[in-house]
Amino acid sequence: MNFRSTTRSTVVAAALLGLTFTFTACSSSDDDAAPAETETSVEAEAPEEEADEPAVTPGEETLIEIGESFEDPDIGDTIEILSVVRHFPSKEEADLIADGGEVVLVEVKVAPGPEYGGRISEGNFKISWDDGADFWNNKTRMVADEMDAADYPVLEDVSRIDGGEHTGWIAFLVDEQADGYLLQYLRPESNVIGSDDVLDEFLVEVEIPAL
Repeated sequence: MNFRSTTRSTVVAAALLGLTFTFTACSSSDDDAAPAETETSVEAEAPEEEADEPAVTPGEETLIEIGESFEDPDIGDTIEILSVVRHFPSKEEADLIADGGEVVLVEVKVAPGPEYGGRISEGNFKISWDDGADFWNNKTRMVADEMDAADYPVLEDVSRIDGGEHTGWIAFLVDEQADGYLLQYLRPESNVIGSDDVLDEFLVEVEIPAL
């Protein structure tokens, strides 16, 4: 986890009673005016105090090399986390950033195994900003146009039957900016079509280090 003194006239007592009443009336008028003057001063100072409150300053966009890869032992998919962009300057998510959040981009390379069908998608990846207590889905579609404009092409779904290598970026909208994050890849438990075989889920967590 984004802040007088008031001068009064001295009345010299006069010898005549009528003059005394006159000066007394003037003195009473000065007393009535004093609170109004003080109230005006307080109201004038309030905006100055608000103006002194510090604004949230977005962090500078930074590229971090990761270069960590792993292989699904049951399906043969190879996944590599290539790099991460911290503090992506999204105008679409300006409110999130101003409230202390962050847009994190993750570059992924996928090489599907040759034996099974199905897809590998950005939905297999999640992020945690609370040391793994909770993991959150990506929100790539929210900033996809900005990513393309900044030359961070979005990772498309990868069909295993297509083979090859596929590289792209995934975006996460972090509500609470942290020093570092945990990235999770999860291939859920899978039933093999045409047989009774069940493949256990495959889960890996990769640390996104602090800047």
